[in-house]
Amino acid sequence: MNTAYESASLRNPKPELLDPAHVAGRNNTLDSIISSMPTFNNVSVDTDCTIHGQQSWLVTAAVANAGNVQCQKCQWERDAYQDKMRSMKAELLASLEMPSEHINADFSQWSVTGDNQLRERIAIIVSFAKKYAASYQKGCENILLTGNTGTGKTKLACLIANEIIRQRYHTRMTVAFKRSGQIQQEIKATWDKSSNDSDAAYIERLSRSTVLIIDEVGEADTGYSDKAADKDRERLSAIIDRRYQLRLPTIITTNMTADEFYHHMGDRASDRLRQNLVDIACVWPSYRMLTGNVRSL
Repeated sequence: MNTAYESASLRNPKPELLDPAHVAGRNNTLDSIISSMPTFNNVSVDTDCTIHGQQSWLVTAAVANAGNVQCQKCQWERDAYQDKMRSMKAELLASLEMPSEHINADFSQWSVTGDNQLRERIAIIVSFAKKYAASYQKGCENILLTGNTGTGKTKLACLIANEIIRQRYHTRMTVAFKRSGQIQQEIKATWDKSSNDSDAAYIERLSRSTVLIIDEVGEADTGYSDKAADKDRERLSAIIDRRYQLRLPTIITTNMTADEFYHHMGDRASDRLRQNLVDIACVWPSYRMLTGNVRSL
């Protein structure tokens, strides 16, 4: 058995392991490796930090000679802060209430097939979206994505929101993705006597979102009667108007044409959106139709 063999080997080591020449050769090899390793001459450097006071740090001579020794406690705190920011950014990206396939997605996952002219236009749109996200702030343009169902309007809106988080994240950032009909339902839910919320508080909270996507405007977001439909549009208009006052951009998707959308929203909301708006017409084939898997039985 192996155990017996190992025990015997320890009792009767091989002669060459006890050979002084063998031991000396092995030591010479180790000494050679050690001697070839770079040496570091450590020196003590003092820093006088306005936060942590006077401190002494042991650094290499090369670092000391470079004359750029800073308070290491400050550096540790900066590193810890950056780690925390990365963690919080990742948590926000993972927790967004948007379609699951768009959570944490990026522009590499959005493409449209077509001829060279269409591909060039898509490249222009993606380039704009990336630049928009990188410079996102109060006063940025609103975005209106129009076109038929399946063309990737919602996905593009979500990719822009994801990129804004990656590029412009701060600890007070809030991101809201709401279908237009969902907004109406949630507002009306506040009217229930058991609700601790109010429609005014809901509208103000949503209006103050750092990033707001209103998806599928015109899809089941108004009542059946003319009076009810007007009231529903007024509530949506109130959100757009409040964001206009706060200089906060809004990203909107709709299956309607731009003119149909403006008519649906009414003059007040439309005028406020169009004062600073990028209209992106998604007029290419349905991505779902091109990539779908349909079986017939």
